Amino acid sequence: MLHYSVPREFEIGDEVALTCTVTTVLPSGRARVSIPSYGSPYSVDAPPKTRAGDKLVLVGDIIRIDHEANKLAVRIDCGGVITVGKSAIARVKKHRQVSRTDAH
Repeated sequence: MLHYSVPREFEIGDEVALTCTVTTVLPSGRARVSIPSYGSPYSVDAPPKTRAGDKLVLVGDIIRIDHEANKLAVRIDCGGVITVGKSAIARVKKHRQVSRTDAH
């Protein structure tokens, strides 16, 4: 399991990782996964030899923040958008904004 320091505040554009658990490997080779705080099963391309119970990491960018509900909308690299609680985030790579001095 991933153990990283996660900041208290998130920003749009931050890259985040979510740890999910494989619940079923489908005949097509895709895996149905359970994502913490996401209420529905989700299907992803699975690495070879993936089995039920394995942990996978989904990486994506924050596209929306709901401060009142304490939730984040994340566009994950495998193509979907999911809304999860902040507690589901395993790690963060902060989005770096280019300053005017960096642009020259």
